[in-house]
Amino acid sequence: MAEQQLMQLKRMNSKFISNKGTRKSNQDVVLIKSLGNDNDIYLLADGMGGYKNGGYAANFIVANLYEGLNTIENFDKDSIQAEVNKVTKALALENEKQESKMGATLGGVIQDNGVLHCFWIGDVKIWHIKNRQIGFESLEHNLKNELIENKVFVEANSAKKYNHIVTRAIQNDIKKAQIDYKCIKDFEQGDYIILASDGVTDVLSNHQLLDIINSEKNEDDILAVIDDILKKTAKDNYSLIITNKINM
Repeated sequence: MAEQQLMQLKRMNSKFISNKGTRKSNQDVVLIKSLGNDNDIYLLADGMGGYKNGGYAANFIVANLYEGLNTIENFDKDSIQAEVNKVTKALALENEKQESKMGATLGGVIQDNGVLHCFWIGDVKIWHIKNRQIGFESLEHNLKNELIENKVFVEANSAKKYNHIVTRAIQNDIKKAQIDYKCIKDFEQGDYIILASDGVTDVLSNHQLLDIINSEKNEDDILAVIDDILKKTAKDNYSLIITNKINM
């Protein structure tokens, strides 16, 4: 059964689903919380490292990153990266202690007085839906996209396999935990921000996701349709956060 929750924070209305799919456990971790007096934060971590360890790593990263970000007064790429670096160092020590290689990919959005600071590491995806179209989508850090960026030809039958080889994650190495960042200043009534783990993007294309969003009346209906599809077809853990602006 999917975990489903409504979170209404100061400026945003948010809901999420999270499910283990056909796996033994759910190693995705979702956090939606107030951050300071006027800010909200949305984090989605997808654990790596096998049964038990992946879930531990995702929880460790989300909890420690939230704590660190809660001390920041001015958000930008550098200030967020500094906190990610601290968490990466702390997890590296934990890995050494447990003789493990656990880690997680991560997507996050910070709402700061109407401005959205989006950041991601690995293959957690972020979209800004505006005027019923995709206004922005993050580019996953995986081998396929890295090869394309370096103008290396990728055969069609290899592309799907390369999609699942992540090139960045929070694990042991700060160099491999570098965020990409997008600042969104035009988030308005009727827009959506969506974060999703690769269990969602393995099944639903951008076109399918947009069609569902534009066909349904509200967030409950959108999540119900997505969850119904993923329950039948998802092989991996899947999690999705959908958020929009509260009419104030």
